[in-house]
Amino acid sequence: MKDTTDILLEMAETYKERKKVYGENYKKVGDVMIALFPDGVTIGTKEQFVVWHLFELVVVKLTRFANSGLSHEDSIHDLAVYAAMVESMIKKGGSDE
Repeated sequence: MKDTTDILLEMAETYKERKKVYGENYKKVGDVMIALFPDGVTIGTKEQFVVWHLFELVVVKLTRFANSGLSHEDSIHDLAVYAAMVESMIKKGGSDE
């Protein structure tokens, strides 16, 4: 059974591996959002928050794909899935059924 130290060490290894592929992508996402929404964003409903969250994930996956030298398939696949989820939210009013 793993103890807390073992789990934290595994997490650190995962971080190091991801950083090799994506760099410090999380630091770049804010710049992209400011470029896309220089006047800010107003969100008021639960559905709008869900769409915003999925949209942020699209941006994260897009920037990760860019940081990978346009080569990390997993990021581009995830991007497509999140984009489809956004479309589902805006077409069906929030239902994915």
